[in-house]
Amino acid sequence: MAKTKAFKLAELIRGIEFDIDNDEIVTTKKVKSKDRKSASQTKTSTAEFTLDTFAHASYRAARYIVAMSKGSDFHSTEIVVVHDGSSVTLTQYGTLKSTSLATFDADINGSDLRLRCTPASNASTVIKLDRTTVDA
Repeated sequence: MAKTKAFKLAELIRGIEFDIDNDEIVTTKKVKSKDRKSASQTKTSTAEFTLDTFAHASYRAARYIVAMSKGSDFHSTEIVVVHDGSSVTLTQYGTLKSTSLATFDADINGSDLRLRCTPASNASTVIKLDRTTVDA
């Protein structure tokens, strides 16, 4: 059954409340934005791979929160990348870890900026990220 625009609007309204005491909009639904992305991958190799990519003509900078786990080991870090169209500057900070589970790099490949990741172990490592981008 096709969903009408009225039905979609009703569903949207059903998931939104206004908290008058705190003057804020509250939702039980996950909100998506063109400037935000979440992803998860599991790796069992120490080979470098592309963790994330975006069109560098569309965005000038991005901030990542990366959380990794391997068994009981954990590693979390924030990464900021910025580019000039041909080269990328990356800084990593706010790192909390029981052991180092990966290293990171970034480059421009064609029309994309790539965040590259090299896991430290062949053991199964779960890598999750949240990305926020800033328009070019």
